[in-house]
Amino acid sequence: MLDQIATPRLARSTALRYFAEVATKGSFRAAAESLNIAPSAVNRQVTNLEHDLGIKLFERARGRSGLRLTDAGRILQFRVRAALNELYIANDEINALQGLQRGHVIIGVNEGLATNLIPRAVRSFNEQYPSITYTILVDNTRRLVSRLRAGEIDFAVGYNFPTNTDLRFVEKLSLKMFLITARDHPLSKLPNVTISDLNNVNLVLPDSSLLLRQTFDVALSQSDALIRPIIETNSFDLIYALVGIGIGVGIVTGRTDEVMGRNNVEYVEISDVLLSSNVLACCHLPNRSLSIAAQTLMNTICAILRKSGDMQQKEQTEALSV
Repeated sequence: MLDQIATPRLARSTALRYFAEVATKGSFRAAAESLNIAPSAVNRQVTNLEHDLGIKLFERARGRSGLRLTDAGRILQFRVRAALNELYIANDEINALQGLQRGHVIIGVNEGLATNLIPRAVRSFNEQYPSITYTILVDNTRRLVSRLRAGEIDFAVGYNFPTNTDLRFVEKLSLKMFLITARDHPLSKLPNVTISDLNNVNLVLPDSSLLLRQTFDVALSQSDALIRPIIETNSFDLIYALVGIGIGVGIVTGRTDEVMGRNNVEYVEISDVLLSSNVLACCHLPNRSLSIAAQTLMNTICAILRKSGDMQQKEQTEALSV
């Protein structure tokens, strides 16, 4: 009978590994060749194991079929296989954990995300893995694609990536587009707006280097609206600041009113088909091997995107049910 003293001795012994090899190979000699040790050493370890357990694990007889597992041996073989599999999994998980104790991740993002999504993701990630360091490059979508192909960044998060490229999209989220206004602006009282509502209204627009502006210009070319852009900039932070003090109105993707300094604007949904939504995505090159740290951070960001998508879907469902 196996006692409490023998149990920890077995747990750290090579006897179980030798037993498992003999049970799999069907002979002491074949197991010894696989383990690259002498057959006598394998036999001695298995005999010691039988002594510790107080029961025979093999029926030994002469001939090719002379070694057979006993009922106890079959039970032990099943349990040892399961235990070894768990140990292999634990080893992989420990190696992965060690990979997250150090490392550097290079991320490419659009500017709007640099003040909202990315800080939230990095804060959460840093709390779990404080030794990881980061480089965060802020750029427009076209440049992010170039940086991915040049190997300058591990992965990218941004709006409206071209779909006819060799990028691998890990997560996508369709976001509504909004007009942002000062709280006392007349347009802030409307439930939604179209491009025609922007006639003779002062506009603070992203410049032509940003895809949002390109999308807006395409929609504008198909309308009769006479817009009045008074400021163009490549900074969304500046757009929010100018709109907040009443210089004009702006166009943005998604709501970021939880960000500090952006709670002084109103969001009005844009109902034009061509301006109704943009796609926010996380992507990388499929042939680029990501480090464990980069892969895990990317998964963290994608989880936030999925949660945002679920919340948006819930809001739309609730609105339809009213």
